[in-house]
Parts: sequence; C-alpha cells; structure tokens
Amino acid sequence: MKKIFKYIILASITTVSLLGSYSCSKEDNITVDPNIVGLGGDDFTPTAVDTWLYENFVKNYNMEVKHRFNQFELDLNKVLVPVREDVVIPAMKIIKRVWITPYETMVGSTFIKTLAPKKFVLVGSPQYNNGIILVGEAEGGRKITIFRLNWFNPAPVTNEERAEQKDLIQSMMKTVHHEFVHTMHQTVMYPEEFMNITPAGYTASWTNIDNEEAMKLGFISPYACANSNEDFAETISRILVYGRAAFDKRVADATAIYKDPVKNAGMTYDPGEALRKKEAIAISYLKDVWGVDLYDPAPNVKGLETLVQEAIAASLEQ
Repeated sequence: MKKIFKYIILASITTVSLLGSYSCSKEDNITVDPNIVGLGGDDFTPTAVDTWLYENFVKNYNMEVKHRFNQFELDLNKVLVPVREDVVIPAMKIIKRVWITPYETMVGSTFIKTLAPKKFVLVGSPQYNNGIILVGEAEGGRKITIFRLNWFNPAPVTNEERAEQKDLIQSMMKTVHHEFVHTMHQTVMYPEEFMNITPAGYTASWTNIDNEEAMKLGFISPYACANSNEDFAETISRILVYGRAAFDKRVADATAIYKDPVKNAGMTYDPGEALRKKEAIAISYLKDVWGVDLYDPAPNVKGLETLVQEAIAASLEQ
C-alpha cells in the first residue's frame, strides 16, 4: 500500500531591506484575494450526482466521494484528467456492490462503518509512475484514490466489450479490497507465521519481478513480493476479485514448475505449497478475527469470495 504523507507548510514572508526588516502592525489591513482558489473551501452548486453520493455514501457510511478535480488531493507532479460526471454514479455503484455489500451480508453494516476509509477521490486518467500504470492508491487507510475511470463504460456492455470491462472492474476492485485488507491488519495484525513462509522473496525491487518469477517464489503477484503486508493484502484481495479457481490454477502451475527438472532451475521449495500456507492463514485470520468466511462454509451458504464473484458478474449486466 502506498502511503503518502503531505505536509503543507505555510511560511510567513518578511520583506528584508539592507537596513532591517518590516513587519505588519496591528493597524495593517490584510485583504484576502477572492480569486485565489481554495481559500474558501469547495464552492460549487450541488448536482444530482452530489445528491446521490450524499444519500448513498455520506449519509449511510460517512464516506466523502470527491469527483471534482482538486489538485490538493493529487500528486502535483503528475498530469491527470478529471473523471467524467456520467461515470461517477456507475463506478460508485460497483464499489458498493462488490466491496461494501458482500461484507455487510456476512457481518453487518457496523463492520464497514467502523473500518472503511472515509474518503474516495475519483480520477479519469491513469497515473504513470516510471512506466507503471497506477490504478489506485491509498493514504493511511483513510483515503483511496481510484484512477483510470474514464476508461470505464457505464452502459451495459456488449460481448466485444465484456473482457475489457471485466478487467477494468477487477483492477478497480482489487485496489479497494487490497486497501481494506490493510485497514483490517493494521487494526488486528495477522499471525507472524505468515511473514516466515517466503521471507527471502521480499524485495524493494519488486517492479523488476515478472508474474512468472513471482509465482516461482510463492507469491500471488509481483507486488506481493514488496513486503509481508503487501503479500497478505494481495493474497486476500486477488482471491476475492479474481476468484478461487484462478488461485487454484496459480498453485497448480507453481507446483508443476517445481516438479519439472528442466524448469526448476534451483528452486529449493514448492511455491505452490507456500501459496497454500498463505491461503490457510488468510482463511483463519478472516474467520477468527472478523467472523468472515473467505470461502463457502457449507452447502447453500455463501462465503465472501462467492459474494464478490457474483457481484462482479452482476456489474457486467447493469
């Protein structure tokens, strides 16, 4: 999770001459220039979009959703595009359906209201960091920024658009679920045992690791190689958003490489087994700490992964 801490330092400016300095006296009048943006806070006429966001996020969950472009919410060194207004409600409906509703179904609304971030910032374009497309980021578990939303098609998709639209939804929701897992483990830490499954694989140079290399090391994604916290959040969020079947395939593929004498290339442990150990800890952590079943606990009883998968499928039809 990328944590950004912005410090705005307001420095007083004194005019210094060769003979000394000049300071304002009590009688000096300071006039605020009304043309300086931001001194009066956000000033806009609410629209139907704002009303909908208030009723569905502010009123119900005390979450602010900022969709108007505000440079103070974003990296000033990046070139970014505002989100289209017609995208805002459809995108936030998906976030609610694929993230909030599944947790509410399992453990009630108080769970979300207590742990959820309090601000979403929506951006139309992706953010590029050294050739990497950033689709989302979070700050301290309290704010999530979602990028690339103008690529999203709010209308019902055709068969030709379906794969691309599903990829956009999964990318967006993987970010949201990933950051929410961080909030959970920052509240109650996961077992230390998780950190010791593949300790040698963690590296600050994870951007140089491709998907297959990460799999051979026992990780669900390259980003999971960054550190144990990202590994834990990636493991749960990717199982939820890409599904149990996709995770099972990754485990099988990793073990197949380990057992292949040609492809093994000095692998000292079964990466598929490592992935299973991480999955087992994730399952017990969610259940024991939060009362959440990752998978279906019984016939005709849906776990979190099933609820998320069904919600993603429903989002492609509406």
